[in-house]
Amino acid sequence: MSDDSATKALIREAYAARHRGDLDTLMGFFHPQCRYRLVGGPAVAEAFRQPEGIEAVREQMAGLIAAYVFSNVEELGLTVDGDRAILHWRADVACKPSGRSGHFEIVDIFTITEGKVASVTQFTDTAGIARLSAA
Repeated sequence: MSDDSATKALIREAYAARHRGDLDTLMGFFHPQCRYRLVGGPAVAEAFRQPEGIEAVREQMAGLIAAYVFSNVEELGLTVDGDRAILHWRADVACKPSGRSGHFEIVDIFTITEGKVASVTQFTDTAGIARLSAA
């Protein structure tokens, strides 16, 4: 399997675990010194907190899994260039605490280190996420 194919499989398997709410499997795809960033201000919504390190990312992912459910997930593109990858996708997102839902388009930028996800920077409609999450 080429490095590009392995990276694509890693990302797709990680997202499948996230979408089915499987935290343990999801975290197995992350590098110990990983970081996650949903681009936006942490003051707007808890989802915008920017954890670093496997335990902090695990805590963030657990919160996201508990709060947001994805359906109608569609991959629009996945490009790999060396240790970097970009995933363009869309999904319907339901926020369990608020009961609100919406349709979102998302772009994720990954850095891969030692066959694991070292960083994810996620871009989406942050105002929409804040509205979805508002009490």
